[in-house]
Amino acid sequence: MLKRFLLLLTCAVSVFLLCGCEEFREAMELGGTSENPMSEDYTARFVVGIFSEVQYPRATELEREIEMPSGRKVWINVNQSFSSKNLRDCRVVVRPGNPDICDLQFKFDKRGRTIWEMLAGRHRGEAVILAVDGRGVGKFIPEFPKNNSNWVTLRVGVDAYTARGIAKYAKANYDYYNPDAASWFHWMLEM
Repeated sequence: MLKRFLLLLTCAVSVFLLCGCEEFREAMELGGTSENPMSEDYTARFVVGIFSEVQYPRATELEREIEMPSGRKVWINVNQSFSSKNLRDCRVVVRPGNPDICDLQFKFDKRGRTIWEMLAGRHRGEAVILAVDGRGVGKFIPEFPKNNSNWVTLRVGVDAYTARGIAKYAKANYDYYNPDAASWFHWMLEM
């Protein structure tokens, strides 16, 4: 009877894992993405955008209200200061004593480093909004990269799921937004 129950339970879990919701499958896939960013059906996920907060909104077309994880709504300037287009790689930095809260380390391309330095200079001591797929996920004060490094730490304090998702899809999203010349003619290879 116990063997039969365990077999049934194993089958039920297998069916749930194979046919369950996409978020569950994404949460279970902690390794690199198996999707090819150069394929036509690739969809960018965990797309990063950094926006300036608008202190006194006028509700113009350049401003939009987004909700933060706390439930509080903030207004942002829709012209993003930085995006996944210049984010080559990402690492997750777990906060000591609290594995559910993470900071991020971003690696830029050459243009991204310049954009980041302008962002850090323009917002010196002032918080900016980190958004992922159009949702506000945290605020942080941008820092300058140290020692001519292309890596910078964002002390943003996002949840572990979001941090792992950003890290997992950063390289694929970068390739998607910055295709190399060979990918422009991929359709010729498929003929």
